[in-house]
Amino acid sequence: MEKPERLLYIYTRFLNGKALNKEELAQRLNVNVRSIQRDISDINNFLYEDQEWHGLEGQIVYDKTIEKHRLKIDRYKFKNNRLLNLIFRMKNFTPIIHEDTYNLIRGLNANSNLAEKLLSNKMLSQFNIHREFSESTLIFRIQLAIENNHKISIQLQETHVTDIIPIYTRYFADKYWFTYLTNGEVHTLDLSVVKEVEQLNDVYDQSVFEGINSVTMLIQDHIWPKIERQFIIVNTKLVDNGRIVDIIISKEESMHIAYEHPNQITLLKPQHYVDDFKVIIKSLFNSYNI
Repeated sequence: MEKPERLLYIYTRFLNGKALNKEELAQRLNVNVRSIQRDISDINNFLYEDQEWHGLEGQIVYDKTIEKHRLKIDRYKFKNNRLLNLIFRMKNFTPIIHEDTYNLIRGLNANSNLAEKLLSNKMLSQFNIHREFSESTLIFRIQLAIENNHKISIQLQETHVTDIIPIYTRYFADKYWFTYLTNGEVHTLDLSVVKEVEQLNDVYDQSVFEGINSVTMLIQDHIWPKIERQFIIVNTKLVDNGRIVDIIISKEESMHIAYEHPNQITLLKPQHYVDDFKVIIKSLFNSYNI
């Protein structure tokens, strides 16, 4: 590889937020380490002189913590950070994105300034890229049924379940989950075990949620917006240390969020949920001899 191609190779990877090791680069590009060091110096000179980088203070630096070189920008000049906000919100929701979504964001990023490109590419590199269509297709079908208030049927490995009311899909515990209502009870199912989803012609009314048993929790104020966005709230009562709410949520999820946010969420009812949650907490304490 000639030097111009080599410089472009290295520069592009720094722009994409990658950290590079000189020895590994030298081996990959079939040159010595001194050549790689000169290439990095040339790129730094370019960053200093190029008009596009004025005011951004971009520089290739050596990061001792990871023993690699990376592109550092001390001052960001963002004209429009909506795309960055979108990526940041996606990171809070899921560590996995589909390849089509990844390519779409990269395309939208083409018109951003250099600082935005660097940061968004670095954030995108932290996602796991999913190339299968199965789960995303199932989520789409479930969300479409929810939007249209249609019941669905689902095909599992050896079971066919029909006449169920979809409530929401959600990502937690490193998996996508599907929460639904059947026979008056709320259940949560690992979406990876679902083989097929079919929207039925039967339409349900939102009033169906009024007659089912909800879960009562004490929610602190600062985490309340997150809970309100994700779940169906039946009743809310303000109290001194937050609000007591009745939520349409499965047992698995209620115990998960109570475990995940022990200082912000307290499980109150039903009592057998509370008792089962106490068993989990006691088991954890016993593991640490508390």
